[in-house]
Amino acid sequence: MTTNDGITITGLSKSFGRNEVLHNIDLELPAGRVYGLLGANGAGKTTLMSLICNHIFPSSGRILIDGQSPAENAAVLERTCFIHEDQRWHDDFTLDMLMRVAPSFFSEWSAVTAEHLAAKFRLPRRTRLKKLSRGQRSALAITISLASRAPYTFLDEPYLGLDPSARSIFYTELMNEITEAPRTVIMSTHLIDEASSLMEDVVLMRDGRIEMHADVDTIASEAYTVRGLADDVTQVVAGLEMLSSQSMGRIESALVRGDLNGDTHALAEELHVSIEPAGLQELVAAFGILDAGDSIPGTSGSATAQPALKGVQS
Repeated sequence: MTTNDGITITGLSKSFGRNEVLHNIDLELPAGRVYGLLGANGAGKTTLMSLICNHIFPSSGRILIDGQSPAENAAVLERTCFIHEDQRWHDDFTLDMLMRVAPSFFSEWSAVTAEHLAAKFRLPRRTRLKKLSRGQRSALAITISLASRAPYTFLDEPYLGLDPSARSIFYTELMNEITEAPRTVIMSTHLIDEASSLMEDVVLMRDGRIEMHADVDTIASEAYTVRGLADDVTQVVAGLEMLSSQSMGRIESALVRGDLNGDTHALAEELHVSIEPAGLQELVAAFGILDAGDSIPGTSGSATAQPALKGVQS
């Protein structure tokens, strides 16, 4: 009987020639959750997913899916579905042909889901796949990934070329599918604010390392945006950990981390300084995109990478 132990990664490194792109990664991903894999281009997100799915081989380290190595047990890979950023299929296939062969690759394949999504995205049934537009190819990849019902589904920037309406369909259908057929989803995306409601956990990568691994609720409870007159903001955030700040004239917006007590809120109210939970996009900018000491483009503020949030795996 197959267990659902999740994904365990220990001491994982990957080099291409002399270029080490992943550096000694340790990561535990319990099964049955939706993970946002976030970070700048080149952070190592696609490489990490490719390694987990055994599409490439590690230079060192170990990967286990449900307690088994995908490199040593091919049956493990039958429980995965990896949709690449620019997923390609056989050029001369049509959607109908692809849906006929898909069950041979995915044991949990849902023909009902495939038909439903094909209709939702208005995908042409008999057009050769090589003639599909960029957005149609993305919609097709989403259709296959969700209909696969693979216990471990990997989505690498799955929405490229989709307009806002089609992306909304994707988000809604992903939530519906997870509710009907629970699974582990690991999704990389740059549309962070748009997709944040889907994520239960965030894994933030930076320069081939795990910068932060936290559940979304923990992030929301520990990071805040404080806005107001610069001198007043300085008073309110005294004693808190500054992640980044942006200034426009006399107004300052500070991204901070720490426990805000009643005295802090009272002072903020007295000084007419607003305190709001930090957006995930802001945190990614502070943790994953900017180097230590760099300024956020278009501002006079700075952002400095920090250790993982307290009580969080890293």
